[in-house]
Amino acid sequence: MPDVILRSARVVTPDGLVEGDVAIADGMIESVGSDIGSADTEIECDGAWVGPAFVDLHTHLREPGQEWKEDIASGSRAAAAGGFGAIVAMPNTTPPIDAAHVARFVSDRGAEVGLVDVI
Repeated sequence: MPDVILRSARVVTPDGLVEGDVAIADGMIESVGSDIGSADTEIECDGAWVGPAFVDLHTHLREPGQEWKEDIASGSRAAAAGGFGAIVAMPNTTPPIDAAHVARFVSDRGAEVGLVDVI
């Protein structure tokens, strides 16, 4: 049984746009279509588009070094709110992301925040 059903959505699929319901179980899409049953949580989408998350390949996170401008947590929140599932940090920080230990810090900090994948 799904945990959540998105009702009356326009779903972006590899085969094109499909109008119907989306059943989600354990955080994964279980099925797309009509007559997919019921769930404790049902959200009426009224034709809103449902699709895969975006990836931002040019993200200016200013951590490490200039966190008052943007840090990984605030950048992750902004990305998630905009429909992004992953962001790639530009290396123009102070210090620059030009060594493995700094890149690992950015990646680990992104995982700690846990909203989007930070690369």
